[in-house]
Order: sequence, then structure tokens, then C-alpha cells
Amino acid sequence: MQRRNLTRVLGGLLWMAIPVVCFLLFLPHRLDMNLLAALFLLFCALMANITITIFPQKESVANRLFTPLILLFLASIIALLCGATSFTGGVHSPIFPLLLSITAFGSGLVSSSGIAFFLTLLAAAGHLAASAVLNSLQAGEIQLLASQIFFLFLFSFLFDRLDAINRLQAMERAKAMDELRGLAEMNRAASGFVSAVSFEMRTPLTSILGFSEMLVSKRLDPETEREYVEIIRREAENLNRLVEDLLDVSRLESGKAPLNKEPCRLDYLLEASSPFLEPACDPRTVLPQDLSGLPPLSVDVRRMQRAFQGIFSFIARRFGSGTETRTSVKQENGEVVFTLNVRNRQATPERIDGNRTLIMHRDGGEEDLDLAIARRIILAHLGSFSVIRASGGWLTLVARLPLHAEEGDIPSAS
Repeated sequence: MQRRNLTRVLGGLLWMAIPVVCFLLFLPHRLDMNLLAALFLLFCALMANITITIFPQKESVANRLFTPLILLFLASIIALLCGATSFTGGVHSPIFPLLLSITAFGSGLVSSSGIAFFLTLLAAAGHLAASAVLNSLQAGEIQLLASQIFFLFLFSFLFDRLDAINRLQAMERAKAMDELRGLAEMNRAASGFVSAVSFEMRTPLTSILGFSEMLVSKRLDPETEREYVEIIRREAENLNRLVEDLLDVSRLESGKAPLNKEPCRLDYLLEASSPFLEPACDPRTVLPQDLSGLPPLSVDVRRMQRAFQGIFSFIARRFGSGTETRTSVKQENGEVVFTLNVRNRQATPERIDGNRTLIMHRDGGEEDLDLAIARRIILAHLGSFSVIRASGGWLTLVARLPLHAEEGDIPSAS
């Protein structure tokens, strides 16, 4: 887009400068000029400018053909201006400032210093031919011609450097914007993670505080008291397990807890974690039929089991009984790609009394703590994990895990 804008600026320069040059040609002068030939060549330059102006504005076409088209356009303009120079006095022609401007501007417009040098060389050769070959050059005019050639190269070099600096600054700005977007995404993810942690901690803490208060404030029979104490113990264990998971993820992200990687087959991980899917569907539906030909993964088995348990727990909790599942596994670029599509038809829009209604408690698009922990464990293994909301009420979970490079003792489902 920036280069297209520069092209429009160049076109505007031609529309403004050529009438001024034509006016200068009609001023009183001592030079022998062929005004009709010069005006015809300047008119051709304007026609070339119209051609490049009406070129299709589609970005795909412009990006693909910009360099050859702009080079052809600049070369044709320079050739026409050099021809007009030869008909209007050669080295003393008032057209030279326009030739100098177009050459310098064009050198800044093209993206390569080599192309810019070629363009300047073309302009210098054309001006030299128009002034020294097509016109009789006097001995005292050699210094003027040399200075003109020198300024052609000097201004072209300066414009080319300025454009290179502008391109570098534009790249740095784009990189800074990408980093800023990344930081914003990290901040959003961190905020979501904190919210998920707060939500998950609130449930056991509420139970512990509530039943503790009842034990302190009321006289209870031994059986009820034992029941309340058991609930407090169970919720305390859940809270302790949650804190341990958070501490483990924190140590992984900070590098203080190294991964104990070993070769492990994907079917072993899936089968070991599949019981967590039982509230939602038959766990056998997520186990691929045959993974015997798939190379082993390189993972920390205990932590990766925790990741898959978190993913399956999320599905069971968010989608509930009657969940449909579709799985696929493939090897791609040194990774195993495990894709799990889940849907519960109760989560799709329904018509109730003519109104369109969504059952929000079945919506699986919102990431919770289990998915957040799973994502961080997979990222610590240099893999990736993404959640994609698809059409038809489907939610797609994609995990990419690195393959193991060497054969060894490999845990398997069998």
C-alpha cells in the first residue's frame, strides 16, 4: 500500500511538473529547440502516467507485478524525458531538473539498491546521449554535463538511502506492533488464567469455610459431624491438588522444574487418561483404532498424563452426557498432531416457543483451569495447543507434540 501511494505521488509530480516545463519552453530563449517534438514526447509521458494510474488497484495484482511495472514505467518516462532533452538544447535543456527529480524519486521508489543503480545508470546514459551524441557538445560544456551526471547519481543515492531507512523503520514499527499484540494476548491469557484459578479455588474454599462454620456454631450428632469433616478433608485435598498443579506449572514456565522426557506412545497416554471422559461419553470413542505405526513421543509421561486428564475433564464437565467425539492423529513435520472434535447437540441453538435459545452451561468455548494447565504443560514440551470453535456446535482441540528421536523402552497401551 505504501508503494502504491508513492506511485500516486510520482504521478502527481508529473502532472504538476510537465505543464511548468512546457511553460518554460515557450519563454524567450537562445537555444535552437524543436518544440513540437519535445511537446509530443512530454505528452507521451503524461499518457504513460495515465496508464500506470488506471492500473487495477487490487493488492494481490499490485504486489505481484509492482516491481516490473514500476521499473518499466520509470524507464519509459526517463527515455521520453531524455528524448525531449535532446530536442530542447541538450545540456542546457530546462527539462534536466525534471529528469533529475524523476530519477531520484524513482530510485527511492524501487525496493532494491541494484534496481535503483540500474535506473540511475539508464538516466545518466540517456542524458549523456541526448547532450553529447545527439547534440554537438562544446568544450566548455563538458564540466556542466559532468556535474549533471554527478548530481544524478548523488540525488539517486540519497533518495535510495532515505527509502531504505523508511523501509527499515516501517519493519521495526510492524515488529513492535506484533510484539505489542503478543503482549496484549499474553496479558489477556494471564487475566483469564487468574480468573480460572480464582473460580476453581472458590468452590473448595466455600465448602471448607461453610462446613467449618457449621461444626463450630452448631451441636451435631457424631454421624453428621463425621460427614462434614469428611467433606472438609475431601475439599482440602482438592485444594491441595490444585495448588500443587499450579506450583508445578509455575516451575515449568520458570525452568526450575526440568522435564523428565522419555519415549512414550500416544495410545498409552490416551488410555491412561480416558477414564476422565466417562461422565461425557464412552472413552473408547476417543482412542484411535491403530497407532502401532506411529513413532513414540518425547514427553514427561506424568505431566503429559496430567495434560490429557485436564483436557478430558474439561470436555466431561463442559459438554456433559451424550457428547459426540471425533478424533484424528497424524504425523507432520516432526510432530504428532492429535485432533479431538467434540459436540453435544444440546449446545446447539434450539427453538423454544418460537425463540432461538442457547444452553449456555453446555458451551465449551470458554477455557477453564484444566485447559490452561494442559496448554502450559504442552508448551513446556515445545508443542502447541489450540481450541477452535467450529460450525455446527463443534469444538476442536488440537495438540501438537514432539516425536522422540531414538528408540528405547516405550510404554504402550498393551
